[in-house]
Amino acid sequence: MERVTPTVQSHVHLCQTLFRGMAESRTLIPWLEERIWPLEAAHTPETLAVSVILSLREIISTGSTGLLDMGSVEHSTTTIDILKESGIRAIACNALMDRGPDFIKKPLPWLIKESEKVEKNCTKQVQYGLAPRFVLSCTPQLWQWLETKDRNTIRTTHAAEAPGEMADEWIAEKGGNIHLLHSLNFLSERTLLAHCIHLQPNEIDLLKKTKTAVVHCPWTNLHLGSGIADIPKLLQNNIKVMLGSDGAPCNNRLDLSGETRLAANLASIKANPGMIPSWKWTLISGPEPAVFFNFENFENDKIHLNLTQTEEDELARIEDKQRYLNEIPRAGRVQKVECNGKVLYDHGEFPTLPKLPMSIKKARDTVWNRALSLGMQP
Repeated sequence: MERVTPTVQSHVHLCQTLFRGMAESRTLIPWLEERIWPLEAAHTPETLAVSVILSLREIISTGSTGLLDMGSVEHSTTTIDILKESGIRAIACNALMDRGPDFIKKPLPWLIKESEKVEKNCTKQVQYGLAPRFVLSCTPQLWQWLETKDRNTIRTTHAAEAPGEMADEWIAEKGGNIHLLHSLNFLSERTLLAHCIHLQPNEIDLLKKTKTAVVHCPWTNLHLGSGIADIPKLLQNNIKVMLGSDGAPCNNRLDLSGETRLAANLASIKANPGMIPSWKWTLISGPEPAVFFNFENFENDKIHLNLTQTEEDELARIEDKQRYLNEIPRAGRVQKVECNGKVLYDHGEFPTLPKLPMSIKKARDTVWNRALSLGMQP
C-alpha cells in the first residue's frame, strides 16, 4: 500500500454533479443557456443535497481533502451544512448572478443578503469565498459591490474560457477578459481565475503583476471545445497554477488524478515533454493550492492507495515513480482518507457524510422536470 499526496479540487461545481450526462455536445454558452442554468435553477434543497453528497463521495474517495466550490445561486447554506458535516476543507461560495435569464438571476440586494447568510454560516474549516459567475452574468453594480468586500477573502470567477466571450462588447472594449477584470479591481494575490485559455496581449503580464492565480480544468476545456490553456507559459511567468475537475456535466469524472494526467500531456504539446517535472505537478495538484487557500495542517492528511500486484511490480523498475503515482486513476484504489485527523473514507464507507435525502433517480427526475417547466427544451 502506497501513501500518496492528497489533492485539492481548486475549481468544482458541487451542485452540477446530479446533471452528469444531461448536457452533451455543446460549446460553453449553449451548454449554460440550454441546460446548466435551467437545471441549476430547478434545484430544491433536497436535490441539491443529493448532488453535493454524490460530489463529495467521488471527490473524497479519489483522494482530495480540500476543494473550492463555486456554489449555486440559491440554497447555498444546504451545501455548506453538508461540507461542515463531511470534515473536508473547503472554500464555499454562492454563485453571484444578477445578469442573465430571469429564472436564475437575482437582484443585487437579494444576492448581498444571501452572501451575508452564507458567510455567517462558514467556519475555519469551511471558509467563505466570493464567486461572481463570470463577466457575462454580472452587472457593473455587482462588481462595484465586490470592491467593498474584504481583500483577504478568496475570490474566483471564470475568465477567458471560450472564444465567444470576446464578442461581448464590454470585454472587447477593454481588450480582453483579464483586462476588464483588472479594471474592476478584481485581480489580486487572493484571486483565482478558472480556465484562462484565450488570453489577449499583455494579459499574462497583468496576472503576473497582480499575483493572480489560474486554475486549469483540462478535461472540461476539451469536453466543451473551449481550447487548451498554455500552462507552460503561465508557469514560466511565475503565475500560480492549480487544477480542478470543474463540473461533472462537462467532465464526467471528479477524480483529480485524471486532470493531472491530461494536464501533463497537454503541456507536452504546448512546450515539450518533461519541461514541467512530475514533482511540480504533485505540488500543483495539492500542496500549493492548500497554501493558497490557507488549509492548515494539509501536510498531515493521509491518502492510502492500494495498488494491484502488477502495479507494485511495475513500480520496482520505473523511470518516474512520481509521475506514475500522480497519474494512476485513484477511483477504486484509494482505501482510506484522513483529513485533519478525521477519517473521511474507509474501505468504501463515508463515516462523516449524511445519507441521501432521496434516491438519485428521483432527484434527477425532479430537476429535469422542474427545468422543463422553466422553459428548457427536452
